[in-house]
Amino acid sequence: MDDFSNRDRDVFLIKTDMIDRGALMSRYSRTANLDIREVYEKEFKNNPLRASNFYKRIFLDYGDESVAELTTAQLGIQNVSNIISKVIEEPRIGLSYLEKSSRYVKYNKKIDGDYLFLHGKYAGVEGMEDDYDRYCNDLFDFYSMAYPEMMRYMGDTNPMEDFTFEIGGKNYRYSDLKSVDDTVLEKSYKSSLRSAVLDEIRALLPASTLTNMGISGNGRAFISLIERLRGYGTPEASKFGELIYKELEPELPELIDDAVSGHGKSQIEYNIARDSFGEGLYTDAGIAGDLRLINYMDEGRAIDMATRMLIYGSAGPYKDINIPVEKEYGILKQLAALRGNRRHKLGRAFEGINYSFEVNMNYGAFREFQRHRFFSIIRKPLSTKYGYDIPENLGKIPELKSEYVELMERAGTLYGNLMKKYGEKIAQYVVPYAYKYPVVFSSNLNELAYFIELRSNQQVHPDLRKVALDIYSEISRVHPNLAPLIKFVDTGDYRLGRLPSEVRKESKRKSLSDEND
Repeated sequence: MDDFSNRDRDVFLIKTDMIDRGALMSRYSRTANLDIREVYEKEFKNNPLRASNFYKRIFLDYGDESVAELTTAQLGIQNVSNIISKVIEEPRIGLSYLEKSSRYVKYNKKIDGDYLFLHGKYAGVEGMEDDYDRYCNDLFDFYSMAYPEMMRYMGDTNPMEDFTFEIGGKNYRYSDLKSVDDTVLEKSYKSSLRSAVLDEIRALLPASTLTNMGISGNGRAFISLIERLRGYGTPEASKFGELIYKELEPELPELIDDAVSGHGKSQIEYNIARDSFGEGLYTDAGIAGDLRLINYMDEGRAIDMATRMLIYGSAGPYKDINIPVEKEYGILKQLAALRGNRRHKLGRAFEGINYSFEVNMNYGAFREFQRHRFFSIIRKPLSTKYGYDIPENLGKIPELKSEYVELMERAGTLYGNLMKKYGEKIAQYVVPYAYKYPVVFSSNLNELAYFIELRSNQQVHPDLRKVALDIYSEISRVHPNLAPLIKFVDTGDYRLGRLPSEVRKESKRKSLSDEND
């Protein structure tokens, strides 16, 4: 196999070993040769140590970290807890993630007799393993029992006959759809019902629940990830930091060693010291409400800056741009009219309009919220200090609600005992997704418009929809003339929100099946 996809075009794939690819691409900055394919033939092809020696000299000796971004890897991580998966997903640049979903996958199965959670003997709770394991097993037992009960209840209260179905861009009541294949509607309905039930009962899952994830990213980001895990301070984090290092070391030799070098150890020590400033300074007394806007720009200044940025490409120096106020409002209206769908983003001119929020959502919602990498999030360890949510429909069934509340209250007691003995990072493992989790985050109007329009649609988990709509409400309150730019926000009230998308999916599947018959 050739080391390049072609030898004569100006665009080509480099198909050498990964460590050679990064070293070879770095030569673009320092070679007078017009074609790095020739550089490869002369310097790399018959010199297997060329790339590793390069990284040792340039990266480790001279600290030129940018070359580490030229090598990439795809990594699978399995049987990791939801505590450490969130630590892994903390870096916002250089790594992309896919993770097993608690919205579409049931967690009621046992593997070799055990539910899928990190057991006490691996979580660092020596001496309290029995209490820890018993509580996590009780949560999973109730989850497994609640699933069929919730399916019956939600099926009875949301019968298929009550819904309208979108077919060919038009809405039809079920009774009017004589010509549509019933199997399409029935499968769509059952799939939506199942998703709605899983959305409700995921609140029961403990943070110790095991998940699987795939990561694609560059060497520099993986180095930072290993340092983050090694400095987190729990047995599981240290274990995965070591496992990731061992898997990447043969793939990215010399390069990934920076994570365990003196430089890496110094970085870990710095991170730990930086993150410990608040210890002992304040008593955490709780948070009022679900969302607070804690910092934002004056609207007049924000509009003036954004409109200047919008026309900067065709104007003179920024300081000389002078737009009358009425013209600024006219530009905003023109932009709003121009947006035809939510993929038409506001643009970089609005990235200078920044907001900071404190939001107190449950941990289940946070797991999805964290995926938005343009959010700068500051967070605490998970705890039971801020109360918990009761899922809307589960709360309407008295027998389920009483047992649910009892389990949530037990979490508070067990968490307190674990925290006293092992500290707050270990105690996190027994906290269910239902518990409130306050974070502070900052972002800009361009990204918040994208988030609000994406996360307010009817397919989104209700808990995260509420966060998106609360953010929209706050922006509308302080910036009423900018809020209309967010024109594809969906404020509707839905039951079985995934139903329209499931109908489209099943219709396409049926159509493809008919074509292949």
